Amino acid sequence: MATQLGRYLCANHPERPGHALCMACRKVVCQECATEWDGINYCVACLAERGKAAAPRSSLFGWITLLAASGLLFYASVHLMAWVGVFAASWR
Repeated sequence: MATQLGRYLCANHPERPGHALCMACRKVVCQECATEWDGINYCVACLAERGKAAAPRSSLFGWITLLAASGLLFYASVHLMAWVGVFAASWR
């Protein structure tokens, strides 16, 4: 496929041979303009659009997750200590 694209010229740099085909806009781009993301080639403009669409998660989600995990760990440790106390008392 790369040899077939070499016959075409880059959409952004007409003096350079084509290296990859953008899977979003179907433009042929040179090696400098092509970026692979999740195994798929994109041009610079389409990759920027995909970056805008992939909004980062809010930091509040991380804090809620951390708080829930801490609460579960505290709950488990309290029950484990109670179980160890009962078990140790039975051995006396």
